[in-house]
Order: sequence, then structure tokens, then C-alpha cells
Amino acid sequence: MPATKRFQPSHRGATPSIAEKMRSRAKEVEATGKKVIYLQVGQPSTGAPEGAIDAIHQASDTSILGYTSAAGIPELRARISKNYQDLYGAQVDPERIVITFGASGAMILALVGCFDAGARVALPQPFYYGYRHAMGTLGVECVPFDTSMENHFQPTVEDVQKIDGEIDGLIFASPGNPTGSMMPGQQMKELAEYCQQKKIRLISDEIYHGIVFDDEVPQQTAVAFSDEIIVVNSFSKYYSMAGWRLGWMVLPDYLIEPISNLAHNLYLCPPAPSQYGALHAMDCRKELDAHVTRYKKNRDILVKELPAMGFDQFAAPHGAFYLYCHVQHLHHDSMQFVMEMLEGCGVLAAPGSDFSVRHGHHFIRFSYAGATADIEEAVDRMRKWRAD
Repeated sequence: MPATKRFQPSHRGATPSIAEKMRSRAKEVEATGKKVIYLQVGQPSTGAPEGAIDAIHQASDTSILGYTSAAGIPELRARISKNYQDLYGAQVDPERIVITFGASGAMILALVGCFDAGARVALPQPFYYGYRHAMGTLGVECVPFDTSMENHFQPTVEDVQKIDGEIDGLIFASPGNPTGSMMPGQQMKELAEYCQQKKIRLISDEIYHGIVFDDEVPQQTAVAFSDEIIVVNSFSKYYSMAGWRLGWMVLPDYLIEPISNLAHNLYLCPPAPSQYGALHAMDCRKELDAHVTRYKKNRDILVKELPAMGFDQFAAPHGAFYLYCHVQHLHHDSMQFVMEMLEGCGVLAAPGSDFSVRHGHHFIRFSYAGATADIEEAVDRMRKWRAD
């Protein structure tokens, strides 16, 4: 009997994951009995606030926690709306808020709901790698463009004007991943006005809002500058609910119905238990702000100690929990460098090649979302390793 030809996977979404490759190698190192300190993971080391856990227990006593509206439960949408007023002084109608399957789900909805196949959407380098790969999967052309360390890798109008050819959309993040830097309000205003003038759909990634450390660059939401901007946010970072897979979008009013319909067609609705938990997590700011205090302490340790080891060039870490360090003078390839550091002292960072097509091999990203004791031990290990 002739051999049967095997089915093959599609070419969409087949990009190898550098993060998974690094994690797999770290597990191999751990299997030899060596403790690995993970400074590459972009998630809090703490769990959800107690109020969120209690809320789910109470909700499960009175509800089957079944399907909700595709746009999410009204109570959570209203509570998020109140947050925009309380935190930013911004008026956002609850109807413009759509609860999503994580911020990643929100970005997929934005890409599919706003851009046809072949549209060109610009990403400032460095940027979160998942968005670039999602674009390719969805048939949207990713247009990476350069930013400068002088502007802390936040895009300016001048940077956008240098892009070759017309673009249909632009995504930016403040605080940023992998940099932790924030965009000044005037710069954000100028970018919003330019994009509206040029009919470029602007998407603001605000998933690290709440994790900010000083008043050098005040936290601002792009919602304050235009009703045309799409804002994406998440309960994963500040609210410490990464595995709960819950986020939200703020939309122009004419996109509410089509995006809600798209969400229903793709995944019916966001998780009900997560929504009830998130509703009460928003009242746990004292507990959550304590995490931010720890992140700041961790940041200050790295900012103080890393320069003496050669990690002396990085974007200003205004928020989030990352340091994006230039290492070209230490090694020609960041992927090889982080592997050598993993093998040499058991500290794992993320190679910049995951975040920038052109210059990423000259950078690495440290995450300081973990326990302060781990940060201190990692610093001690790296100091000894660099001295050898």
C-alpha cells in the first residue's frame, strides 16, 4: 500500500518562539541541579489580589458563571469607565469599553476589525514581539521603524515621517515593553494629531499603566487626546492577574458593534470568572501599589549596580518592570550573550533580537518583576561572572 502523504501545518503563525527556546534551555540547566534566576519573564511574581479571589468564590455561589455578553459584563465596563475619570480625569462612556480575552485578544480584535489583509501597520523598534508575529498571521504587513535612545525609544512624529511609503496604522506603548520608558504628554499629543491628520489609525498599548515610579514623565492615557484612538489595556500587569486572560479596549463609538460582533464570532465572550474577579481587583489598589513599591526597589538596585558590570546604556525606566540594555560593546550577538550568561551564572535575561529586527542583537532585556531577594542574588552572580 503506498505511503500516505502527511498533512502539514499552515505557514501562518509558524514563527519560532525565542522566549520558549530560552525557557527550555533554562529548564535543562536546572535539571543539572543549578538554580536559575529568571529575569526574562514579563509577568508579576505575585498572584491576584485577595479581593479578586474572594469575589470569584462569592460569584460561584450565586451563578453558574456561564457565557456573558461578548463585550463583557456591564458592571466591569462601568467600573473601568470610573477609573478613567478617577485616574486621568477622562470621560469614557462605558459603552465604548469592550472586555477582551487578554490584551493580546484585544490587539487581535483591533488588527482584524480595523485593517484589511495587506494593510500596513507600523511598529516602533524595539517593541513587543508578539504583535509583529500576530500581524503576519493575520495578513497585515508589519512595518518596523527606528526610534532613538535619546527619546527613550518612544516614537516621535519625525520618526514616523521617515517611514518609507504610506501606512494605515501605528501602534505604540507607554510604558513600553521592552524599555519601560514613557512618552511625554506633549509628544503623545503631537503624535495623535499627526496620525489623525494623515488618517493613520493609532493604537495605544497601555497595559503597564499603574506601574510607574516617578513624576518625571506623568502617566497619561491616549484617550485624553482623541476619541479616534484605540486603547488596549490589561489586568495582567498592574493587577497581577496574568493567567486570568482578561483585558479591555476603549473604542470609537462606531467600532463598538463591529468589534463586539467580531469578538463573539471568534471566542463568544471573555472568561466570566475573570470578569467578576477583575471587578473587585480594581478596589485593591493598596495591595497592588505595594507591588509597585517593590518593582521600584528592584529597579533602583539594577540601575545602581549594573553600570559597573558594563550594562551602562539603557532607556529611562519610568515604569513597567524592564531595563533594556545596550550590550554591543560586550558581545556581538545578544542571543549568544544571554546563553553564555545563563550557562555562566544561572541568570536568564531576554535577547533583544526578540524586540527589534534591525538592532535587537545589540540589546538584552532584564525583567525585575520578581522578588527583591532574587534581584539581589542575580546582581551578585552577574558581578562575579563579569569579573571572571
